Amino acid sequence: MNARALLPAAGCLLLAAGCLLLSGCECCTGWFGGGGCRGAGLTHEQRLGPPYDRPFPLGQVTDAHWETQQTNAEAAKFVLYDHEFVGDTAKLTPKGEKHLVQIAIRLEHVPFPVVVEQSPDGRYPQLDVQRRREVIGYLGHLGLEDFENRVVIAPAFAEGLRAVEGEAAYYSTFGNQFYGGAGRRFGGYGGVFR
Repeated sequence: MNARALLPAAGCLLLAAGCLLLSGCECCTGWFGGGGCRGAGLTHEQRLGPPYDRPFPLGQVTDAHWETQQTNAEAAKFVLYDHEFVGDTAKLTPKGEKHLVQIAIRLEHVPFPVVVEQSPDGRYPQLDVQRRREVIGYLGHLGLEDFENRVVIAPAFAEGLRAVEGEAAYYSTFGNQFYGGAGRRFGGYGGVFR
């Protein structure tokens, strides 16, 4: 064999040796360092180090964060928003009634309050109280008992979008079909760059 044929094989061998050195394998670092395998004769626990110095199991640190987000999302399903009432009245829309029925079905199985979205900046407190009474009456009509304390008036958990943000979000759902040549007919990239 000539020297050119051996170069790729030698390069691969050096790369593998470098990876082993960088990976921190005690046996390999000791062998390449000329001192033999330093981990020989040690138990598995001794090679890992003290328990408080070990990394956390996969997912242990982030799982609590994801569970909090999931719980908050479940609680947000119990919010009756302003748009689920007819105009500036306490009457529920058909979609609002359907949402309230879905809430009623799950109400006894979860600890979340039923939130009636407060009017913007609390400007119409009488309307908020009327809407709360309407929700309590509807839930009572459905046969639920002892739930009045769980129906509260509060701001929605998630803020709404402004018109420009809503337009941009709407057009982004269509993918790139509005961002190419056809997108210029509809204002380019939605309302963000106007």
